[in-house]
Amino acid sequence: MNKNQIQEALVTAMEQQWHSALNAANQAHKTASDSENKPEHQYDTLALEAAYLAHGQSERVLELEQNLLKARKLIMKEYSVDDPIGLCALAVLQDAKKHEEYFFISPVGGGMQLSIAGKTITVINPDAPVSRKLIGSYLGDEIELPTGHWQEIIALY
Repeated sequence: MNKNQIQEALVTAMEQQWHSALNAANQAHKTASDSENKPEHQYDTLALEAAYLAHGQSERVLELEQNLLKARKLIMKEYSVDDPIGLCALAVLQDAKKHEEYFFISPVGGGMQLSIAGKTITVINPDAPVSRKLIGSYLGDEIELPTGHWQEIIALY
């Protein structure tokens, strides 16, 4: 499998998140600065709440921008049979019923599901429970997932 496609899909998904967050931040700033939101009395906190929301949304936009830059700069290492699993590895796991799961270990985008060439690839951060089981393992190893099921690493890219 071409891991450059994974990186492109990850960047595209993160760009969509960034655009959504930017739109939400702009709307929150507009609401916070609207003349209709001036406090009518000392207990009217609508403007203050809107300002807090705008600030939080702006922080989220900055965080997404930083993560997007990291995603664009990922180095797609090709793993061989003798390499232990690490960052930017795509591991294919198979259970006893021959059901396959695809996991891509990335410092950003954890929890995202990417669809590439008819396969669903789950992006996991290095500190995720599945990553902790995978990192340092090798092709052919069996690992116990946090769900209690054992799976074999049948492919590594």
